Amino acid sequence: MDSFNQVLKENQEKLLAIASKAVKEAKNLGADECEVSIGGVKGLSVSSRDKDVENIEFNNDNGMEIVIYKDKKRGNASTTDLSENAIYECIQSAVNIAKYSSQDDCAGLCDPDLMCTTFKNLKLVFENKITADEAIKQAIELEEIALDRNVPGIKKSDGASFDASFYTSVLANSLGFCHAKSSSYTSKSLILLGEHDGKMQRGNGYSVARDLNDLYDNQKVVDEAIEKTVRKLNAHSVPTGKYNIIFAKSAACTLWGALSSGISGGALYRRSSFLCDKLGEKIFPEFVTIHEDPFILKGLASRNYDADGVAVKPSNIIEDGVLQSYLLATYSSRKLKLKSNGHASGIHNWMISFDKEHTFEFDDLLKNVGEGIVVTDLMGQGIDMVSGNYSRGAEGYYFKNGKFEHAVEGITIAGNLKDMFANMSAIATDVDERLKIKSGSVLIPNMTVSGI
Repeated sequence: MDSFNQVLKENQEKLLAIASKAVKEAKNLGADECEVSIGGVKGLSVSSRDKDVENIEFNNDNGMEIVIYKDKKRGNASTTDLSENAIYECIQSAVNIAKYSSQDDCAGLCDPDLMCTTFKNLKLVFENKITADEAIKQAIELEEIALDRNVPGIKKSDGASFDASFYTSVLANSLGFCHAKSSSYTSKSLILLGEHDGKMQRGNGYSVARDLNDLYDNQKVVDEAIEKTVRKLNAHSVPTGKYNIIFAKSAACTLWGALSSGISGGALYRRSSFLCDKLGEKIFPEFVTIHEDPFILKGLASRNYDADGVAVKPSNIIEDGVLQSYLLATYSSRKLKLKSNGHASGIHNWMISFDKEHTFEFDDLLKNVGEGIVVTDLMGQGIDMVSGNYSRGAEGYYFKNGKFEHAVEGITIAGNLKDMFANMSAIATDVDERLKIKSGSVLIPNMTVSGI
């Protein structure tokens, strides 16, 4: 076994032993049920500005949280000190807090038959061996490549960064579940400043991956940063009215994110979602499907089990436009009198697809639509999750005859998410593989835009 895997194994075994002992101690102190989660991160983060080192950070942190249940009362406490005395005090604190909590019939660990018992190798761990000097070189090179090109409109760099982190976590509970998992994460990014007639704009390029070898090369990151920055120059507003809106791939993911929030168990049992009681109903056109797959190799949202230890599995969240599943953790599922489906940790790699008739290459989508606004950036928190009302500041560009006309800023897009979901009419194939939601750009016709 090589040194990296040996160190990984030893660290996992150490944390597993600590978690297992903490569970036993909590039971000895009177807990009916208990759950221990331990997380550790070790990483390197560097940044540069004006082609010089700005910051270098090394981190090596651990933390533990324990949740205990006594007479259906919940208590929890946490510590960053994993010494025996600190852990004992942490457990005592959780037990004492439970004494003053209210009883809740839905409190407790997950149902034993839902716990994960098989663990796939999802290839989430890579050594990603890189020194601080090498990371600094990568960051500075991003700035050098961009500025050496002398692209008209590009004023200067607003900084570059390179990060590499390694995470290990352990989940153990009094039902006998005790498992460790590790994952790696690495990224690089560049921000550029552009100027036109004294007005500044900012654009970025980036790459993220589990494996250092899967990161984009620096040229590609620079290309993205330059393209985004130049495209924003000479931006102005448009007249208030109705427009065909194409949410660019990253902006489109915010719509799917709103869907995930709307069908999360917590929002549903609190009756604070516009999608309450919509299970089994059509909320998208019949050509829309959302498939979730937690087992994608190297996936940024891949896992075998959620934060409750519940096994996850592939499923269709939306099928033929119909909502097939809520996103339920143990507690929210009990509040709703349903069964947990392993979503205590959020979503697990969504793939958005429309049927062939409604799927286009991005340029073809622009040509078919003819005229409208491509939204690339959204600002503000203007979503009312109870009603679905939607109003957000936006930037992007206006297109006509399928071609770029000018950059757009200073507009607000308004509507209701129920209508926006129902009126989606096409999707592009320009999926951004860096995101946990795999979606191309999405067309929603005839949306209200407030401009000049």
